[in-house]
Amino acid sequence: MKEQFLNELVRRYARSKALPENRAMVTRHGSANSNGWSVEETLRAFLSRSPHVAGGLEFLFQNAGESTAFESLRMQPLVAAHRNLVGAEPFLLPKERFGGAQDVALVALVRNAVDETLRAYAATSPQLVEYVGKTPISPYGSLGLSVSRWGQVDWDYIRDLDWRIFLPPQVGHDSGFKSELERTLTQELYRYELHPVLGGKDVQGLPQVQLRDNRTDEAHGFHFYLIAMKPGFARGNIHLDGGYSPHFAYFPENSMDEHLEAAHLQWPDLIMQERQDYIDMFNQLSFNIFGENSGEDRLYKTRGWYLHKAFKWYATLARWRGLSSLEEDLLYQYEHFRGSEAELSYLARYRYYARMTPSPQHLDDVDRDLARTTSIAYAQARNGEDPLIGKQINVNGGEVIVLETVAESFRVAAGKLLEEIESSWPDVVNCARNAGQVRFADNLAAPCGVDLDGYGQAILIPAEWSMVFCDSYVGQAMKKAAEEKRGLVEEDIRRALAALLAFLLGAAQVRGGYGGARAD
Repeated sequence: MKEQFLNELVRRYARSKALPENRAMVTRHGSANSNGWSVEETLRAFLSRSPHVAGGLEFLFQNAGESTAFESLRMQPLVAAHRNLVGAEPFLLPKERFGGAQDVALVALVRNAVDETLRAYAATSPQLVEYVGKTPISPYGSLGLSVSRWGQVDWDYIRDLDWRIFLPPQVGHDSGFKSELERTLTQELYRYELHPVLGGKDVQGLPQVQLRDNRTDEAHGFHFYLIAMKPGFARGNIHLDGGYSPHFAYFPENSMDEHLEAAHLQWPDLIMQERQDYIDMFNQLSFNIFGENSGEDRLYKTRGWYLHKAFKWYATLARWRGLSSLEEDLLYQYEHFRGSEAELSYLARYRYYARMTPSPQHLDDVDRDLARTTSIAYAQARNGEDPLIGKQINVNGGEVIVLETVAESFRVAAGKLLEEIESSWPDVVNCARNAGQVRFADNLAAPCGVDLDGYGQAILIPAEWSMVFCDSYVGQAMKKAAEEKRGLVEEDIRRALAALLAFLLGAAQVRGGYGGARAD
């Protein structure tokens, strides 16, 4: 291991022990300098007798002698490893609203219709058989947003059942696949004693499968968008190329996994893509809010259509920016507004325009908000039952967003290393033990201890580390080590990450103890 890297680790960790805020520890154990020297010697001895940990740490960072910060990791984590999965269970057609013999699972219904259609096409194109059961399907738009927002389909909120079907390149848009898919879907609905209403038409003017909502008398139509699967397509724009977006694409099964893993989408790439999608959507909304249709849209969209969608679109933009209270206000207006079109236009365009506009001088704010909201989406997808995720707290005068807990395996391993390194300072180790949880948090500059009102004590570390202290990053590091013939084993990487987490926890424990934090 490079001597300069060992020196950097020791210097950084020892320096954290001499922070001015830690007056109590300095008083008990002598001067800041002597305390720092003791920690330096303890840490140096630990790494010297743990060459595998030291070698793993050196491997993880690209500039060993400069920094042990997140930005200096030589393998930037893949966002694809934190895909925003939504389970299939909430997508249901309830019999009390649509009739039929039973509640129908929408994902299974559409999956079967797609697979049956592929089998039919395989009669003349045998190579399509291998795609049966593997072609990704994705509920999106208001259908996906409804489940993501409330954990179920809110049939008072959505109007259509929108699905993206990712098809192999051999199936083109002019192949007739969509018409055959609609016929197969209709047959599937009849099997469950559901009776389609075929009076509607899609944008090509063809009959569209619809189901009548018995409670509201609204007709919910099935919209199928066919997207050609191409190598690396998951990096593209979600609207144009079917690319990956944690806000608009939901893959409630494993059919998308291999494509997301192959995309190699990194965090900065995702934020840039999200920003462009956000701006494009905002421009579309601001242009069409008064129904200023052009081209083919004029044939299919009425002036009132855009006004009807205005609140929902603005609510989506608010969700992208992490403005949850504004999103709820907009969705309430969407569901309950009874004013005139002129009043609706004013509320949708002018009341919320200033907070939504992506003006050039506010793009840094947009990027920050998108990063925060994306982190929340990932955390909630992995830990849907955790009530603290997304909570806002005040730490040292700044707003911090609490995210998920650090995986138990990493936390326990880090605690053991911390105990070994700092055996001379039981107060610090006890501080770690007393923290009921270790969590990630957005808008957090450095690790710190907090007292979560009503939820006990916790140590928070910056959100970007959530993509590092996880099994998927261990796998990513092992692939890289094998490519470089490093001779590292998985345990070396895990112990190195545990040591890194221990350093972060140690830094948090000497920043003045647990400050008061209020969960809003």
